[in-house]
Amino acid sequence: MEVKIIHKASEVYEFLKDKTRYDYIYQFSDLSPKEWDKVICYGLFDNCELKEIAMLLINYDIPVLLAASFENEKYNTELLSRIKKFLPSKFYTHIDSATLENVFHTNHVLEIEEYMNMGLCNYDLLDKKDGDGAVRLGFNDLKDIKELINASYPEAWLDEELVKLNENFGIYVDGKLVSFAGIHAYSQEYQVVAVAHVTTHPDYRQKGYGQKIVCSLVKDLKSKIEFIGLNVKVNNSAAINCYKKLGFTEFGKFIGCEIINNCD
Repeated sequence: MEVKIIHKASEVYEFLKDKTRYDYIYQFSDLSPKEWDKVICYGLFDNCELKEIAMLLINYDIPVLLAASFENEKYNTELLSRIKKFLPSKFYTHIDSATLENVFHTNHVLEIEEYMNMGLCNYDLLDKKDGDGAVRLGFNDLKDIKELINASYPEAWLDEELVKLNENFGIYVDGKLVSFAGIHAYSQEYQVVAVAHVTTHPDYRQKGYGQKIVCSLVKDLKSKIEFIGLNVKVNNSAAINCYKKLGFTEFGKFIGCEIINNCD
């Protein structure tokens, strides 16, 4: 087998196009022209046939490696073992548990969390819910959004460029933003979007605000995007149940973690 850097997004699309899109929302989004220039894509080939990919995103403070396999962990382990020496000394990754265990030493893995992909499949359930009280937010509301996230979800990776798309909803109480939902990946070309940064201020939880803002956001997105997904920690049963009530279905699981890459 041979490892190559893939320069054409169209080649990656041909590899991904028949896979479960809800498991590859971020990869499809990064095929868009303005994102592809920020990606280093490694491919594992067997007799010129592409068997697996790993995408390194270099536009964040810490590089991000999308390397979760939902089909053939053998190929993924082979690919990651081959490219490990070329990866940054520290990076964040989405990776399957088998590849993580096979390639990286446990002492070099930090802040490990297991996540589950979910995708909107039942529009009938969504249509029965309402988002009363939720309002659209945009870049002019960035100060309020940041204040809420700093208070209730400080680890969120808020992309200010995506905030400018105005695909954000929130709820205000007495002039204070107390609940927010936005996006973390968006491509009309590839018809994918990831709902993200869903949070409610600790003082205003257990009031149904989270369901209302996600409902409003998703209802707005569904007329524009076919594949609406998200990922959630597997131990966050409250959030999972909330998303299921809105019509989301469970898909693949992966590990999110930071890796100190000593290449040993």
